[in-house]
Parts: sequence; structure tokens; C-alpha cells
Amino acid sequence: ICPRPEMKTYGKPLSFSTASTKAPKRFAGVVKLKPEMYNQYTRLHDHTWDEVMKRMYDSNMRNFVVYYHKETSLMFHHWEYVGSDFDTDMKAISDDEVVRKWWSFCEPCQEPFQWEGPPPSKGGDGGPDGSWWAPMEEVNHCGAWPVAYSSEFPDPDFVPKNPGGKISSSTETDGLVQI
Repeated sequence: ICPRPEMKTYGKPLSFSTASTKAPKRFAGVVKLKPEMYNQYTRLHDHTWDEVMKRMYDSNMRNFVVYYHKETSLMFHHWEYVGSDFDTDMKAISDDEVVRKWWSFCEPCQEPFQWEGPPPSKGGDGGPDGSWWAPMEEVNHCGAWPVAYSSEFPDPDFVPKNPGGKISSSTETDGLVQI
């Protein structure tokens, strides 16, 4: 059941008849954040570039969240896939020029557990066992799943984390380290 029939998603009306009743597929991963790059990472993520958000939306990614554990410098992400052609949707993301530029600023902040060769922004695949964000196994899921997603961006309840209050955009990258 759609919680708000009047809700819109990128210009497409969402109603009881168009809301999916199929459960999303959940994904999670972990990577280490270089502590000295916390400011850059939060600057990038306090306002994820609009073009990146649109690409993720068009590729059926929803509810993407990143958590940071300061004591271990580990970041955990979780997101949900609501599409029907995962490989095609993920290829569209990795082929997107602005997404690759975005990654080139995120990658200097991150330290993957197992990766060989060039980073994803340069077309690298990490080798036979490589994964920039190490996949995590879901061991429990309590509760129901959403059937409708809001198009509101940014999340009105999000509190920016960058200590200097800085954000970035695809055209405002001054002072950021890039691969």
C-alpha cells in the first residue's frame, strides 16, 4: 500500500496502482575511510551530486545510506535495488561519465580490503577477488519492506557532517583530492 498516493518520483506520479508490491533486493558493503580524508568524504556526501543521484535513481537504486564507525574507520553502506535488470542498471552507473568523476574524488578517501589495479573511476575491476566495497552477507532482516520511495532530495531529516560546512557539486570541486 502506498503511504501517500499524491507522492511523485522524478515527475512520475505514484499511486496505489503503480506502487510495486515486489520486495527490493538489499545490498551492503564495507570499506575503510582514511581518517585524514573525512572532511573530503563528508563534503562530497553532504550533498551528493545531482547527476549522480539521478543516475542512481534511473538505475533503480533506492535508500542508499552510508554509516561511519570512527574507532575503526570503517564505512558500511546499504541500499536497495528495485529494478528487473541488475547487470544493465549497474553497467549504466559504471559507464556514466559524471559518476566516474564523482568516484575519482571518493576513491582517494577509501581503502578497499582487496583490490588490484586501477580504481573503478579508471575502469578497474579489482582483479578476480576484488571489490572496492567488500560485500556483506545479510544475516537478518526484521520487518516489512517499503513499497514506495520518495523523490525528495536531499532527505529533509539529513544533518550535514562536514566540519567546515562545505559541500561539493560536479562543478564545485575546489580543494578536493582526485585520482
